[in-house]
Amino acid sequence: VGISIPTSQPQAETERRSRGLFPKSISWLIPIFFLGIVNTWYSSKATTTTTGNYSNINIEGNVTNPRREESQQAAKKSLRSLLPPNKEGEDRTPSDSIHWPGRMRNPTTSDASPLCTAEQMRKIAHQLMLTEDKDINNSDTSKLYSPRLVHWFKCPKTSWIDKFYAEETDIGSSDFLGISVGCNKGHDAIRTARMGLSDATIDAHKWRDEFHSAGGGVCSQENDEQYNVVFPQRKGEMHCIEPMPSTFSELHRAGDKLGLKSKGMVFTHAAISSTSGAVNFPNISIGMEASSIGDCNSGTGKNCVEVRMFSLEDYVAKYVKGSGPINILQIDVEGYDFEVLFGAGSVLDSTHYLEFEYHRDGKWGNLHLQDAVRLLDGKGFTCYWSGENRLWRISGCYFEHYNYFRGWSNVACVHRSQKILYDRMEKVFTDLLEEW
Repeated sequence: VGISIPTSQPQAETERRSRGLFPKSISWLIPIFFLGIVNTWYSSKATTTTTGNYSNINIEGNVTNPRREESQQAAKKSLRSLLPPNKEGEDRTPSDSIHWPGRMRNPTTSDASPLCTAEQMRKIAHQLMLTEDKDINNSDTSKLYSPRLVHWFKCPKTSWIDKFYAEETDIGSSDFLGISVGCNKGHDAIRTARMGLSDATIDAHKWRDEFHSAGGGVCSQENDEQYNVVFPQRKGEMHCIEPMPSTFSELHRAGDKLGLKSKGMVFTHAAISSTSGAVNFPNISIGMEASSIGDCNSGTGKNCVEVRMFSLEDYVAKYVKGSGPINILQIDVEGYDFEVLFGAGSVLDSTHYLEFEYHRDGKWGNLHLQDAVRLLDGKGFTCYWSGENRLWRISGCYFEHYNYFRGWSNVACVHRSQKILYDRMEKVFTDLLEEW
């Protein structure tokens, strides 16, 4: 399910500014300087070209053709749309970034993600059947959807995170905190809770049997083998946030029936976006996927109802009890993932591991994956394409091809301060390149 910024919000909320990947104090500068600042900063750290068979590939995908320039303008326009208008006469004097006193934050990382070598770039291009950057401008974009990109990225199997929790006694905090934005049927959230809280009584198969909906998950994850609990139970919270009223009601009922709320599960009826307020959202069949706020805005939505909306930063401040880091943040909001990131604020400064979707729908239609990956890199995250127990690094290994691939896909990011998990994910990537 997806959410977006409403065109009209309650008066009390129109004074809010988004506080996402950029601090609140400089958010008013974004429409003017966004692309220039990012490109200048990143080029100084990570822009180069490879040698060898892929000598014309620009690793970080700088503008090299008119089509790219046109798409960058569309991205810039869309990014401006993420910011609500400033109230007339509003004080624009910079102030300190908002954060929660006492919340554990990630150690700072000064270095950008490492750059792929020429040989690594060649192997990625071979494995994913990518078109060389020099040929992109003359390519039929419909042919850039290679079968490997289309099939490998849509239903990931995240063995790297499962093994981390099964083999490491130190997960980076004493308690566990997980957040699932766009929880839908709850299958992923329940599995994450079982793993993160190390609680074998949180049973994903019992949840599957108890939750009543017209069908299972698109990836049939409800039938996957359960995580094998190894370590003693941890304290903590797993938040399942869902905006669709019918689906939330069933989440709430099933959670009560299985006694999950006393075990750390938190079910919240809300939409998450870049600002806080209220938004219209479709209320259709329980568990229906691929519905979003876009349906209500376009006038084609059925049975749209008003739902509370929070920025992720505001949600965490209001509903999360613990003061530790966010161990796992999952975002699945049907094309509005960037808006959630944009409103995350200092939540990202406390997040260890992040997953989100990327495709053609919602706001992604006017943005590039590169926009999110570069900004997350500046926040200390290294991002990868997430496949079936496979990872291909995106950060520092960017191809122009990715700007025209809009297939349903998933991205996994790790904060580089979490060295054990980062090293594990990087090893999955480098080992994969040596396979073939």
